[in-house]
Amino acid sequence: MAKKRKKNGGRTAFIVAATAGLIVAGLVAVMLMPTAKAKRYIPPTDPVVSDSVQTSLASLRGKVVILDFWATWCGPCGMEIPGFISLESKYKDKGLEIVGVSLDPITRKGGAAAVAPFMQSRNINYTIWMVNNAAAMAGFDASQGIPTTYLIDRTGKVVNRYVGAQPETTFENDVKRLL
Repeated sequence: MAKKRKKNGGRTAFIVAATAGLIVAGLVAVMLMPTAKAKRYIPPTDPVVSDSVQTSLASLRGKVVILDFWATWCGPCGMEIPGFISLESKYKDKGLEIVGVSLDPITRKGGAAAVAPFMQSRNINYTIWMVNNAAAMAGFDASQGIPTTYLIDRTGKVVNRYVGAQPETTFENDVKRLL
C-alpha cells in the first residue's frame, strides 16, 4: 500500500525554504551595510593652560610624545608646524601624541587671545598647552632657544632633545623607532 501524503507537507517545505531565504537575505544585507566610522579625534581649537607640564604629561603615558616648546612670534617654530601636522595625521593611530607648549604668556605676555587664532589659522591638528609661568616648565629646559622639542617614549622617559627647528624627517625617523 502506498503511504498517504499529509496535506500540509508542501506548506512546511515552503515555510522552511522561505525562512532560510529570509535569513540569507538578512545576512547579505548586514554584510553590505556601511560600517560605522571610528570617531575622529578633534583637537581643541583653543590652548589648554597647563600649570605643570610634567603633571599634564602623566596623562599621556603609554604614548610616544613629541613635546615642542614654541611661541607664535618665533619664525623657526612656525616652520616646524606643518611637519608636526603631518606626523600627527600619519601616526596618531599608532600611538603618537604631539603637544605644543606655547610660551607666549611668559615671553611676550600674549595669552589665549594670541595663541587660539594662530592655532586656527595654521590648522593645527594637535594639542596645544600654554604655560603662564616658568615654574610650569619644571624639568624641561628651553633656555638655549625655541623651538626646543623633546621626544618622550611610552614610559615617560625623555629619549631625545632638539634645539632649533628640525625637518619633519628627523622627528619621523626617531618616532618610528619608538612606535
